[in-house]
Amino acid sequence: MTTAKRVSICVCCILAASAVWAQSASGTARSGILGYLDPQTGAFRPVPQVQETPDVALTTAGGTFVVTLTITVKSLALSSILCSVDVSVSDAHTYFETASVKATGTGATRTCKITIPYSWQLVTPASDTVTISYGIAATGTNPLTRGSTSSIFLLPPLKVPANGATTNETAAGTI
Repeated sequence: MTTAKRVSICVCCILAASAVWAQSASGTARSGILGYLDPQTGAFRPVPQVQETPDVALTTAGGTFVVTLTITVKSLALSSILCSVDVSVSDAHTYFETASVKATGTGATRTCKITIPYSWQLVTPASDTVTISYGIAATGTNPLTRGSTSSIFLLPPLKVPANGATTNETAAGTI
């Protein structure tokens, strides 16, 4: 590369650098409204301003739900019985907890004991209610009638328990 080319490249770099250094990072802001021009109508559309929500005090509600289900089995051809429990509460957010276990016992009576720990951040725990639903599902052993059956039940709503509490619920179902 010739000396003349090197000198011209250096001059170009110095001019470019001086143009960059001349820009002010702390220039004065122009007043105006943030928005966009609608190309179809030609109208200016301002961007909606975000309303700040005030900080809301949250209360921790945590503990354990223990649901014991007693299942009456009408068909002894049902072999594998599974129980599930869903616990939910709606506040500023909706919280949903679920757990499943296999039933214990033999014959016409089976039992499921399901433990669900929870920890929720609630805005209005004193007026919120907890919904508990449970389901029982089973599969059959007879190859000619193999299939599955299930039932879903709903317990009466509860007030949100005190923080740290263990809430015991019992229910019965038939499958």
